Amino acid sequence: MKRTIALIGMLLALLACEREGIRSFWKTHSIDYSDYSAAEDQFAEFAEQAVAAPEKEALAAVNLLFNQLKKDTVAYYIYADWASGAFYNLLSPCRNAPLFSKCVERMVSDGVMTRGAIEPFQHQREWIQYNLAGEPATVPGLASFDQRTLVLVLDLSCSSCRQALESVGEDPEWAGVRRVAVGCGYGPHPSVPGWEYLYPENATAVFDPRLTPIYFVVAPGGKVEIPYSLALK
Repeated sequence: MKRTIALIGMLLALLACEREGIRSFWKTHSIDYSDYSAAEDQFAEFAEQAVAAPEKEALAAVNLLFNQLKKDTVAYYIYADWASGAFYNLLSPCRNAPLFSKCVERMVSDGVMTRGAIEPFQHQREWIQYNLAGEPATVPGLASFDQRTLVLVLDLSCSSCRQALESVGEDPEWAGVRRVAVGCGYGPHPSVPGWEYLYPENATAVFDPRLTPIYFVVAPGGKVEIPYSLALK
């Protein structure tokens, strides 16, 4: 009888965790980076579940994570970097503006990290808000999108970015599509034919130059059809 009651209790606990979904993740997983690789894999598992879960539940799970991280300053810094890698990095399948913004919100409010350490994450939080799929496009110096437009963002000091002008421009997928290149930073102005060129002074307020070369596509009317994608693979 005691064994039956215990089994029933375990089953009910499992069902409760299943109902809680992502919200229960940090109730059943510990913050332990003694095995760094295992801890990083665990965070990757959390990130994958978070982006697949309802946003409200995922945000609650992020709050629970940071509540635990506040107890360990070293862990806080480690997991902050992982959060950027998971929710901000363009190469990550878990890139997600609301979840990353919540992480940075906690970094600012918790007071664990120094102001200088938080600042790069704050810049990333600003950058990730722009040019999301289905949202109005923001391209400094370009106000009109009366036709389908391919926007390529490049760092003028980056040789790979210049190569992207040619490789993207030669892609038959973009034949007949308006092509606009936005230059960030400093360097010689390119002259690859087939592109309109913009060199706005405030380009880095919208675009992270470290992500370049990237492109995105804007539909007629000005909404983002294809969000940021790497121009070189």
